[in-house]
Amino acid sequence: MTACSYNKERPAATKQVVMQKSEKNKVETQAVKKQNTLQLIEKKEIEKVVSKKSPVIIKLMADADESIKQGDFNVAAATLERAVRISPREEEVFNQLAYVRFKQKKWELAENLAKKSALLAENNNALKKRNWLLIAAIRKQKGDDKGANFAMLKAKKY
Repeated sequence: MTACSYNKERPAATKQVVMQKSEKNKVETQAVKKQNTLQLIEKKEIEKVVSKKSPVIIKLMADADESIKQGDFNVAAATLERAVRISPREEEVFNQLAYVRFKQKKWELAENLAKKSALLAENNNALKKRNWLLIAAIRKQKGDDKGANFAMLKAKKY
């Protein structure tokens, strides 16, 4: 009888050990998943920092800036359009091109470029703010005071 009760006790103890191991494995699995997620997040952040502008884009933007200073907006626009073809997701290029189009009084084009730059800026709040301030100025020039006020409010968020 003791043997029978011992056998009954043993499976219960074995079940407890198995449950403890299972719970431990579950916790370890969750920890590994969290660690992998953190590693993925860290990797994405590192990629953002490492993926800086190419030297070609930097040169084109500098050339365009020089043309802007000289008041030659057509040359600046052509230079920046080339930069867009080379790097179509570079938010700074779109911002600078939006500014050039603003100076050329091409309001619709300038606003669309500034909006695109703001969308591409993702976590760059300073650039988003510059874009929305530019949009506000564009809308003011077009006589859209309500739209300009909306853009100013949006800029203040950043």
